[in-house]
Amino acid sequence: MPEILNHTLILEKIKNLGASPGCYLWKSKKGEVLYVGKAKNLDKRVRSYLKENHPDVKTKVLQREIFDLDWIATGTEKEALILEATLIKKHNPRFNVRLKDDKKYPYICVSLSEPYPMVYVTRKLKDNGDRYFGPYSDVKSTRETLDIILRIFPVRKTRQVLPLPRPRRPCLNFDMGRCLGPCQGNIPVEDYKVIIDQVIQFLEGRKESLVSDLNIKMSNASERLDFEKAARYRDMLQRIQNFREKQTVVSLEGGDEDVIGFARKQDEGQVILLEIRGGRLETKKSFPIQGVLDAENSEILGAFFRDYYLNASLVPPCIFIPADIQDEVIPVIDVLQEKTGFRPKIKFPKGGDKRSLLKIAEKNAELGLSERLLATHYRDQTASLKEIQEMFSLERLPHIIECYDISHFQGSQPVASGVMFVEGKPFKQGYRKYNIRGYEGINDPGMIHEVISRRLQRIINEEGVFPDLIVIDGGLTQLTKACEAAVEAGAEGIPMVGLAKKREEIFFPG
Repeated sequence: MPEILNHTLILEKIKNLGASPGCYLWKSKKGEVLYVGKAKNLDKRVRSYLKENHPDVKTKVLQREIFDLDWIATGTEKEALILEATLIKKHNPRFNVRLKDDKKYPYICVSLSEPYPMVYVTRKLKDNGDRYFGPYSDVKSTRETLDIILRIFPVRKTRQVLPLPRPRRPCLNFDMGRCLGPCQGNIPVEDYKVIIDQVIQFLEGRKESLVSDLNIKMSNASERLDFEKAARYRDMLQRIQNFREKQTVVSLEGGDEDVIGFARKQDEGQVILLEIRGGRLETKKSFPIQGVLDAENSEILGAFFRDYYLNASLVPPCIFIPADIQDEVIPVIDVLQEKTGFRPKIKFPKGGDKRSLLKIAEKNAELGLSERLLATHYRDQTASLKEIQEMFSLERLPHIIECYDISHFQGSQPVASGVMFVEGKPFKQGYRKYNIRGYEGINDPGMIHEVISRRLQRIINEEGVFPDLIVIDGGLTQLTKACEAAVEAGAEGIPMVGLAKKREEIFFPG
């Protein structure tokens, strides 16, 4: 029998499950939601967790914490899939693989609910007719995309309800030709809508058709002798061309595709999504994944696929994945087919150009994960150093710390030990042992004076770097002698503290 704390009660509950699709929630003794799952057949799926010697490592660990069960039946498996994503977002269960960051990912909104729509970054999605593009992986990349749009298209940039009761003085963007002044009533709603349609084409990745459309409009404007409008189209075309020249061509065949790369280490994972539109690399999105420690790659990628594509504003006809996860994503594909009107193809290429693209995505995922883990380590390290800085009222972070201790046997054979910490970690190359030369008997303060003098003089002679903090094993007397040695060496600016271990006291100079 598996190690489930409340096994009998759970067996009783399972009798009422039935064979319908739905979602199940495993809970701890404290009521915490440990895991949320979906099932085509609730009874069959939940009973699988009660197996003895379960082959899945994560399930074995989960079994030891399970105390209670809850479930929600749904009409279809598709409904269960959507409910599962909602419940995971709500409860953030620690046994579920999920996109890191509880916050919502950013989108670009085109506010079609207004007569003169704006284009802006938001995390809130409203069901009011506005059009959303995303999700993007971070605010920085979203704002960069928005900035490109605002430089190419002369849409309004100020948040106000239009049309105004009476015209107002135009802003600087109007004077610079970056806005057509809808606040003044300078442009009819119909003409402004044409520009917004072009923005949507741009965001959808349909840049070839957008360029073709703008060329036609420029020619038509020239024929009508509307040179101001023709010049505006010309400038937009030039800016789009400048933007496209910076994009990498990855497929001469053109086409819209997503390429997914994945890397993992310990309990952290990273997914890179390359958006290819019209054969060009449009966007690289990076998504941290958490809860991957004992999960299979197929489960991790399946969870990402669910969390990302159920919220994606645009789904390409083809998605390339780094593992065969067809079974995991079929329910998602079914939902996407209803949502988009077509069934995206999921491919796992084993060779050729598409395999090369997958390797590029995987390499980027590995680099992104390494960079993130390094940044996390640095933040943790810096936090520890800040604690020490605050504890000892230091002016700067103690990147280099040296500690000194005197030891002897009843006053004979005195030696001093010096240890060094660099960025909070032991730096063994900096460890030193000193034979005391100038003192005999029990005279710890004098010995500390000698050791600190020798150490500081060596740093000066070798033009080395002074430590940011010196810690003396001893009380106020030993600390005073260490400070005297620093003054004599011309290094009185080095912060020092004394630690009396027996009384657990900290001493400061003066």
